[in-house]
Amino acid sequence: MKKVTTTIIMLFALLLMLTGCAKQEFAVKVNKQSIPMTTYEEKLNASKTYYEKQGMDFSTDQGKSSLESIKSSVLEELIMDELIKQEVEKNKWDTTNPEVSKLIEKNIKSQLKDMDYQVFLDERGMTEEEVTNRYTFIYNIGKDVTVSDQEVQQYFESHYSDYGGQDEQVKASHVLVATEEEANKVIQEYNAGKDFSELAKEYSTDTGSKDSGGNLDYFSRGEMVTEFEDAAFSQKVGSISETPVKTKFGYHVILVEDHKEAVVPDFEKVKASVQEDALENAKNLKVSSYYSELRQAAQVEYAEDLKPAGAQ
Repeated sequence: MKKVTTTIIMLFALLLMLTGCAKQEFAVKVNKQSIPMTTYEEKLNASKTYYEKQGMDFSTDQGKSSLESIKSSVLEELIMDELIKQEVEKNKWDTTNPEVSKLIEKNIKSQLKDMDYQVFLDERGMTEEEVTNRYTFIYNIGKDVTVSDQEVQQYFESHYSDYGGQDEQVKASHVLVATEEEANKVIQEYNAGKDFSELAKEYSTDTGSKDSGGNLDYFSRGEMVTEFEDAAFSQKVGSISETPVKTKFGYHVILVEDHKEAVVPDFEKVKASVQEDALENAKNLKVSSYYSELRQAAQVEYAEDLKPAGAQ
């Protein structure tokens, strides 16, 4: 009897060890709904194959870094598709609605040219059901959105370049440093005759521009942080900042090299297109906001191996 009892205990211990070492069968649970690890692996492999065809080499340092981002994206996409599926089912939205089919045709199928739709899906590890659910979600969230004449005008004024015009632009270079004292030193040395490009190469902490002498090329309003933008667009061409410009990145000394005024297209000639684009933009903003709320409220449990940093 003692021998039998010992054998049973050993079997239980072995089972516990095997259970502890076993690979988790789910990749992630979304509101208690499990998504299999096999689904995650299939989508990840499809994504890796797609990027390899674009020239990505996952054996390099850059490739390894990119792979981590791809893994995160695949996992987040699985969560998104499951949340969308749950919302479609909860609201009993009709996935066979002709308006949904029109959106898929407009946004995907009509853009494929000679590529087969199924090949497109397979290359991206997507299913037809997932695409249909996404566009069912998009259609139903956005179908009642409208835009006022004022909103259309505002959209037009911030997208001149989309309608044959040109946004107001500034061409500038900058030196970014950590402290106001360092920025004042740059200003003093420039005023004493030192070349701005050389100052950027010597002092700037902006690794993206310092080697080119701080060159940021042309940019429009809305592309830079507010403090930097306000200073650059208010400076005279050929001048540098009289005082350092503080942003969340540090202290900037800005040299404005050119300033192009906006070229305004004829609104009446493009009004129909602007109205359509402004409405589409408003719908997209509502869909994005709606999904963000779903994602924030979702209960998400990750497999231990896939748990992002900071996740519970």
